[in-house]
Amino acid sequence: MKKLAFVLLLASLATPALSQEATSIDRDEHLLDGVSFTFQNQNADAADIAFADGEVIYSWTVGRQAGNPTVTVPYKSQKIDTDIYLVGWNEPASQTFVTMVYNFKSNTSSVSVLARYGAETPFFGFQGGVIEHVVGN
Repeated sequence: MKKLAFVLLLASLATPALSQEATSIDRDEHLLDGVSFTFQNQNADAADIAFADGEVIYSWTVGRQAGNPTVTVPYKSQKIDTDIYLVGWNEPASQTFVTMVYNFKSNTSSVSVLARYGAETPFFGFQGGVIEHVVGN
């Protein structure tokens, strides 16, 4: 048993430790702060979206959700490539988790939504869209 513990200790010393930053999924990055645009999805629904102070602020302007209150929640982001970002946020009040990829090169977006995640019948779907009227990028 002592021999196994010694071998494991040597193996752990020989394996370079990953930095906390490289492995942390809890890191908050707000790379889109100061950016705003209009997003229109495949169903022709549209929302005005802005990022500021670590929060995403959006309101639907066209479609079945138009007129609903503005949503403001914290977001996280990661740069995937030049002008391409992965962005995610959680909306506890509506039990909705949103993940979006914004491609400012092509002015397109891909969306993954998990809605009503605490309900008996949650909704999960994908959708694409276009980005227009970009300011701050």
